[in-house]
Amino acid sequence: MVKKVDSTGGLGIAVRPRLEKVVATLQEAAFDEDRWAAASRSIDDACDLMGSHLAVLAGQRSVPDFRFSRGLFHGEPMGEAERLYVQEYGFRDERLPRLRDLPAARLVHNRQIYTAQERRTSAVYCSFLPRVGSNNQLNVRLDGHHDTDIVWVVTKTAGLDWTSEHAAFLERLLPHVAHFVRVRQALAAADARDSSLAGLLERAGLGVVFLDRQGGVLEVNSRAGTLLAAGHCLTEREGRLRAPWRSDDARLGRLLSACCEDGVGGTMTLRSAVNGNGAGAGPLVLHACPVPPDLTSFDTRGIAAQVLLTEPEAGPTVDPRLVAEAYDLTRTESQVAALLAEGRTVGEIMASTGRKESTVRWHVRNLHSKLGVHRQADLVRLILATTVGTPQFNGGE
Repeated sequence: MVKKVDSTGGLGIAVRPRLEKVVATLQEAAFDEDRWAAASRSIDDACDLMGSHLAVLAGQRSVPDFRFSRGLFHGEPMGEAERLYVQEYGFRDERLPRLRDLPAARLVHNRQIYTAQERRTSAVYCSFLPRVGSNNQLNVRLDGHHDTDIVWVVTKTAGLDWTSEHAAFLERLLPHVAHFVRVRQALAAADARDSSLAGLLERAGLGVVFLDRQGGVLEVNSRAGTLLAAGHCLTEREGRLRAPWRSDDARLGRLLSACCEDGVGGTMTLRSAVNGNGAGAGPLVLHACPVPPDLTSFDTRGIAAQVLLTEPEAGPTVDPRLVAEAYDLTRTESQVAALLAEGRTVGEIMASTGRKESTVRWHVRNLHSKLGVHRQADLVRLILATTVGTPQFNGGE
């Protein structure tokens, strides 16, 4: 179990360099997903961990739909164990629906989230976890994009205690882990996972702003220019990004200062100053990401940070006719497939189509059979790859 951590985070001076090193690796991983393994390994070393599991879940909270899953043992892929968990154990893991109902960023031990009965009978707790490592784990839920949940599980060797220093270290990392995943989601949604700095500017669906070391605006792409000109959530004044709400503007200033001056990125949601449901009036999610100096480049603009702007209410739109033509589906099957690809839950599909839950699920099973997939996440990726480009965070698979 974890002892209560003091308000300062409980980190000693000797630990802070390790924290800064891990944070720097997580910042790099936001634009180079392969760096997640190195970051995970450094977290293991700092907290005496065996490994970790990072997942992104969507859909109904009672039935986990894995959109991303990556298990690492001392930074190395877990391979077959990861596949086994997602396909055979994840849907019956008692933790997942409970974690998804907990407040974000609350660390809980397995002994707190499994009941006493489940610790004697649960297939995951009693069989799977001891077989692949240990059930001496801390679990946490973080907020992802488009109503997804980020679940991060870190594992110690059975019998080892969790110190308050290790808990404090992990708590300090949570916003940076969430930032890493959210940036990967934003880039995947814009089909820009492997884009260069110059390439990001060409992404029409993703707002991109480059800042200098003092936080001044150097360049914006067309989408960012449109959002800044509208000024609902963000604008440019005297060469700097500003938010219409005073509290948002203060947070934005601190975030951009930390990013440009200290090399520490972060994510925040900007509220709209527009009342009603007009175009562009929804909230805006801003990701501030540091850009390390590149002494091998002749780019002399001095880019210190790139700011990504995404609109959470502007999810992908899928044309059922294109789905039907691509996969020879019936009108109803293509409609259900398109709605699933847009991120709708079975309940939302029931409400929008007037069909019973059993009917919708029957169509989903038919789609799995016709398209040769076994998971809803694979179905969604297949539909989106065919129609609008894959917008899920897919782990570089």
